[in-house]
Amino acid sequence: MSLAFHPVELLHWWETRNNRPRLRGEVDTELAGAWSAEACRGAAALGQPGLGEPELMIVLTTYARPGGAARVLERLRPALAAAQLRERSALLVLHDACGRDYGAARQAAARLCPSSLWLDARQHFGKRGFWKMHQTAFSVAAAWRPRLALYLQDDVDLEPDFLLRALELWHATAADLLRRVLYLFSSSDDEAGGRWVNFERRDHGSYRLTNWFDLQAFLVDQAFFELLGHRMIPIHPNRWQRQPRVSSGVGRQLTRRLFGRAHAYQAWPPLVVHGAAPSTMNPEAREQRTLDNRADYCRAS
Repeated sequence: MSLAFHPVELLHWWETRNNRPRLRGEVDTELAGAWSAEACRGAAALGQPGLGEPELMIVLTTYARPGGAARVLERLRPALAAAQLRERSALLVLHDACGRDYGAARQAAARLCPSSLWLDARQHFGKRGFWKMHQTAFSVAAAWRPRLALYLQDDVDLEPDFLLRALELWHATAADLLRRVLYLFSSSDDEAGGRWVNFERRDHGSYRLTNWFDLQAFLVDQAFFELLGHRMIPIHPNRWQRQPRVSSGVGRQLTRRLFGRAHAYQAWPPLVVHGAAPSTMNPEAREQRTLDNRADYCRAS
């Protein structure tokens, strides 16, 4: 007779439900060896980025899309300038190992803002190790202590005013003292009753209270990191042994840990475009759900 769930999975469920990640020294040790020696030298790195506590920390995750990463970084330049945040921002690029030439993207990162940290993974994380990339971002955020953090993936497209519009929505939701997240992606087929949680969304014109979010693009504050203890909960490999098509589990974990403790809002219409590029992390799941909001964005424009 075998258990339906591995004991570590049950522990993961309990930790997620209660937002109580155990302190795992072995996770920190594992991550310390996950990034290239060159990258880690750049991170004396995990100290302050050279401008005190930045107003905005930008986190870009990328894998096998050097052109996409370069495009996102170039698109950020006018966006930061429009929001008058270029001199008060710091950039973190988390590059999953792929063997592609990222020279142009590195140059774009160096031009973007005064302080940047580029980390190259020694080995491929993939979707099963995506939580480790987010743990690294949490660790950097604990050291840098930004007022806001903007997370982006390398397959989104941005308009020059997207950051200004995002900040307008951020301030529009400021009266809600539980607001910790503004999700910048949305599409017409989003679940009105919630994703990963049971919550009927509430529409407020240009934004919605949804209490769930995914990872394409989102904005958070320092209290988001503090509420989560700057810790990801390691995701056990059994998640994919039974269901190899399921996603990384990171958005699901963060949503469920915040549910009942904080509020997540969503921009509507969307502030970022997504869906033009095929998925490199989970192509099978993308066949079932395209996450393509280009038509919604065009209608909004």
